[in-house]
Amino acid sequence: MGNVASQTIVYAALLFLGYGFKRLGIFKTEDAGFLKSVILYITMPAAAVNGLKALELQPSFLWCFLIGFATCSILMVIGMVATRKSGASDQLLFLFSFNSFNVGNFAIPFLTGLISDSGFAALCLFDISVAIFLYGVDYSIAESRKGQGGGFSLKLLLKKLFCSPITDAYLIMLLLAALHIRLPGPVLRLAEVAGNANAFLAMLSIGILFELSLDKKSLRTLVKFFSLRYAAVLLVAGGVILFVPFPEDIRLAICVLLMAPVASIAPLLTVNAGGDGGKAAQINSLSLLIGIAMMAVIYGVLS
Repeated sequence: MGNVASQTIVYAALLFLGYGFKRLGIFKTEDAGFLKSVILYITMPAAAVNGLKALELQPSFLWCFLIGFATCSILMVIGMVATRKSGASDQLLFLFSFNSFNVGNFAIPFLTGLISDSGFAALCLFDISVAIFLYGVDYSIAESRKGQGGGFSLKLLLKKLFCSPITDAYLIMLLLAALHIRLPGPVLRLAEVAGNANAFLAMLSIGILFELSLDKKSLRTLVKFFSLRYAAVLLVAGGVILFVPFPEDIRLAICVLLMAPVASIAPLLTVNAGGDGGKAAQINSLSLLIGIAMMAVIYGVLS
């Protein structure tokens, strides 16, 4: 419990450090773009390589992917039912945010050092299923609602998946593990050094982008969103604990991951689909605070 408490304090401090520096004018919102590029193309793939360097494949990893897909499906249905009488803006808001998780840029950095190699691999498999939903299922539903003849685009899905450095790193390391091939020592050392910077840079960039401006008009939507989301993921976590025959370390990783914040890309996807980007950004920022608290609590309860 002490490890996760100190981890939570450190990560919250980094988040507010980035936010504080932005408020003081030391950092600008545009600076987060550079940091996110470094994270996306260097530190996050390096962290994946470092975390999966000793991976031994096991059947439970396929279950992790399926649970991720099932979770996104359940949350999508709940979100659609909850907004069936709402306007298009709220429907798009729930579509991209309600069933997404910030795995690579938040959950993995937060859990680094707290979970086993198998638990880390479980996060990676779950993350792939989230990406498929965001750029495949959610995208196709949004396009169909525009009424412009749009729909599912396999080309876009494959492009988003295989042009993503972090997904490529996942798949390469999984393939190498399946072939029982280990990367050379210097490559692993480079991945370790670069990967160790991922957590710091990720939380700093999130802090720079953090904004929270609540108003009465948005409050009802926010309460509805988070109460439904966490009621659902807590039930899924209970199902994982009771019914899925995972090793304890993998069960812990998945249950903590289910409490993670909304995907950082969700506001942009919402805007691109014609939704309310401001409200999506509010949800994204608030989900960081709730997510870090919920992940710490669930880790403390289950570990």
